[in-house]
Amino acid sequence: MVTPTVTRSRIAEVLGAAADLLDAEGWDPLRKPIVTAIDQAAGFVPGKGSPDAEQLTLDAWDQLATHLDVPSVALWEREIGRTPLQVHAALHGAAAKAVTW
Repeated sequence: MVTPTVTRSRIAEVLGAAADLLDAEGWDPLRKPIVTAIDQAAGFVPGKGSPDAEQLTLDAWDQLATHLDVPSVALWEREIGRTPLQVHAALHGAAAKAVTW
């Protein structure tokens, strides 16, 4: 659910930036999971971030789960055989859908 302080375009920006971060730094479902990249892209630091940044990460996470039609992105990304290309495509696909609702 998009809140008044978080816009769809901002969610799309964060998802795209998370994809770029994982492309640059490498994706690993245990050491560098998607949620960490989304947090970084939103500027959220758990325990220290602003409520708006936290809401942005939650909305981006929800957008990605909705796009993938899965209850848990963490489980999705840990499936055997999951590739960085699939993660990249999922993040960019969710970003594109965020602005075309």
